[in-house]
Amino acid sequence: MVNVDGGSRGNPGPAAVAAIVRNGDGTVIEEEGLRIGEATNNVAEYRALLLGIERATALEASELELVSDSELVVRQVKGEYKVRDGTLRGLHRQVQLALGAFERWSIRSVRREDNADADRLVNMVLDGEWPGEEAGLSGPGQPATVAASAAGKSQPGEGARADVVPIDPGVDIGHVHLKVADLDRALEFYCGVLGFELQQRLGNDAAFVSAGGYHHHIGLNTWHSRGGKPPPPNSTGLFHTAIRYPTRRALADALRRVAEARIPLSGASDHGVSEALYLNDPDANGVELYWDRPPEQWPRDEDGGLRMITEPLDLDSLIAELGS
Repeated sequence: MVNVDGGSRGNPGPAAVAAIVRNGDGTVIEEEGLRIGEATNNVAEYRALLLGIERATALEASELELVSDSELVVRQVKGEYKVRDGTLRGLHRQVQLALGAFERWSIRSVRREDNADADRLVNMVLDGEWPGEEAGLSGPGQPATVAASAAGKSQPGEGARADVVPIDPGVDIGHVHLKVADLDRALEFYCGVLGFELQQRLGNDAAFVSAGGYHHHIGLNTWHSRGGKPPPPNSTGLFHTAIRYPTRRALADALRRVAEARIPLSGASDHGVSEALYLNDPDANGVELYWDRPPEQWPRDEDGGLRMITEPLDLDSLIAELGS
């Protein structure tokens, strides 16, 4: 069972979400709280659902019971109420896709006092008292404007030493190499679902996959991880691998593949410069699937500085690309 709650101070205003995961006897297994920037109460409630689903997925649950004190959101998820707001429709779609990965799920609404622990956690996050949350950060798919520097706006190269010559502009990231627990399971995701092509396999130890015949964009190995478990929350390491698609239609095809494989999304965002889907691979490694808008469409401020955003992505609009 996962108790979830989301709240906004101002509606819209500073918002946070919380999820408390319990086992069958009610013992708390995990608590998670996050700030999500500026949002309405209803957006925060949907974001809380997505957080709860994400945590249940990470714990490899096959069945899920969600508990929320938002009767509106619960009835919308059940299909009893229509979702009229465009932003909420996108979030509703994300929730439905994510729930599709479970063998069985249910959702019910309770009175606020019966969801007091999750409500308390939301307020702790907003008050800066939650140790698991760093102030000012928001996760993938969450509606927060990317923070500027304390001086008002970050400058290109800010944070780098002034005496260091910039890197050659032709440098890029050639590939990512991931530690996995089961090579066949990982290949089923990257090749069987996403469609990468296997270039070489070294028994049950390693494999190299790519798009378009390149030697490898993603390496997978079990050298130090065969049968291993994902790292615990609040650990350092890779946040996600970002896979860039050439067109919006190609990203829509990726969404179709993921939905047909019943893999839940952990987020879906419009960043102004790009549109992105977020999910986890079978080893709980974060994966971002995205396409870049043309540079002339990137949002900028009055001084020409880049102003990336994080707003909910309209998944219905994206999947409609396949019909065009």
